[in-house]
Amino acid sequence: MKKLISRLVPVSRYLLVIWTLLIISSSSIPGIPTPKIETADKEIRLDYIIHFIEYGGLAFLAMLSFTTSTMILSRKKVFIIASTLILFALADEFHQLLIPGRTFNPADIVFNLAGISAGIIVTMLIIRKL
Repeated sequence: MKKLISRLVPVSRYLLVIWTLLIISSSSIPGIPTPKIETADKEIRLDYIIHFIEYGGLAFLAMLSFTTSTMILSRKKVFIIASTLILFALADEFHQLLIPGRTFNPADIVFNLAGISAGIIVTMLIIRKL
């Protein structure tokens, strides 16, 4: 695990930019249908899982991007990263109001924030273990 993380840190800023651009690009596509799994008694929306994963990955890459070579992140940096990611998640959801066929969904924001929280926590646990 340590070897993988140490290889990711030098390129994490590039990956962060690419991941961010992918999020912006995908949320700018008009009229994407909502992926669902329909069972006999309920419907499971897969887009919530996608939001969780995309923002969890974004948080992971952001945390790695701003860690030091000795794998240290100050509380101030973590707070700034979290605040920036939250603002980005909100802006991304509001931005969809401008895209034809897309809508603002508060549940998407909840899953974005859950993904950000999980990504930060997982990254902090990995950094502490290393």
